Amino acid sequence: MRAGTRILGVVAAVVAVAPVATAQTIAITGGTVVTLAGPPIANGTVVIEGGKIVAVGAAVAVPAGARIIDARGKFVYPGLIDARTQLGLTEIGSVAGGNDMSELGDFNPAMATVVAVNPHSELIPVTRVEGVTTVLSAPGGGRVAGTATVIDLDGWTPRDMARVPLAALIVTYPTLERTPGGGLGGFGGGGRGGPALSDEEFSRRAERQVRELVEYFERARSYADRKARGTLPALDRQLEAMVAPIRGAMPVLVSADGPKEILGAIALADRFGLKLIISGGRHAWRVADTLGARKIPVILGPILSSPGRDDPFDALYAQPRVLARAGVKFAFSTDGASDVRDLPYHAQLAVAHGLAADTALLALSRWPAEILGVGSEVGTIEPGKVANLFVASGSPLDVRTIIEQVFIRGLPMDGSTRHTRLYQEFRGRPRGR
Repeated sequence: MRAGTRILGVVAAVVAVAPVATAQTIAITGGTVVTLAGPPIANGTVVIEGGKIVAVGAAVAVPAGARIIDARGKFVYPGLIDARTQLGLTEIGSVAGGNDMSELGDFNPAMATVVAVNPHSELIPVTRVEGVTTVLSAPGGGRVAGTATVIDLDGWTPRDMARVPLAALIVTYPTLERTPGGGLGGFGGGGRGGPALSDEEFSRRAERQVRELVEYFERARSYADRKARGTLPALDRQLEAMVAPIRGAMPVLVSADGPKEILGAIALADRFGLKLIISGGRHAWRVADTLGARKIPVILGPILSSPGRDDPFDALYAQPRVLARAGVKFAFSTDGASDVRDLPYHAQLAVAHGLAADTALLALSRWPAEILGVGSEVGTIEPGKVANLFVASGSPLDVRTIIEQVFIRGLPMDGSTRHTRLYQEFRGRPRGR
């Protein structure tokens, strides 16, 4: 990420003065509009102008000259949002040169994914055709990995795509408790081929890591205080990136899986006045009442993964239902890149294990938008919102549904992908060759 920062900064400055294409006026008519801001609208019309939704309803007049899309017998939904991914940061996991997700060292708050996203990744159009229009692209590695960005899945440059360039500080809370086989948190042994740790050594390491994390936030608070007083001896690039989070102006997204880690993250947030979002939360169901009472949102890790060795078989699948009953606002995420297209299936599995379908839809669009601070712009179909939406043959919670047209910022997206191009190429292969 460091190498491209200055170059991309120059490119962004040049692009900023370039003229932006004007989106045409579009009217999507006759479909059932699932706004997620109120009840569905039968035989509804959605008017898009200048990249935004200007009218929604059953008795909306179609502007003269508008391009009309007939959605009779179909459904119109707000674009889906994956609340944590590595999309744009990796192409092929096994090819090191295609991965730009992390930096060396434990504390890298100045590393910003907005300068590292590859807008021309083949994974983006593959994701887009499944109705996913917006994602959080987040770094990983270390204790403080850097700053994530909220991007729409269309644009020529990272800055073009960015809805919130600096959206959340990414932190990993140290693992405090191991499980048999190292299932929770991945610290069952010494890690990466190292010698296995005794219980005492494991505890000492965990205590040291927590202490180092707290001390780093203390340094950041001291730096922010001195900056406010005008007594900084010198600019520190890393600590400068901590000022907004430490002042509560930027959310802090803390990866924490077990109950002890989640409660530790809450204590860290209380100590420093952080705007906390829990990420991962494999065992969030064990502290659901606390999360609900404190109004702490959760970005769930992949639902399509195996439960821990000692967990109930349906622990991950049924967890969204438990969180919903406790009043916890949550969002689904894939925490990947090539599999972001599977986002609807995570919600489908949760519905199969008791989550209400209406709640699942909220957790795919409206709630992640609100959690990530873009709820005033996307996540629902309402006048004034950005026109990120799609037309489909049915609900995204039904695997048989076909996504027929996707719009991002009011522009219809090309439905071709690497998959469709390869299909057409090999379909036309001459016989006998």
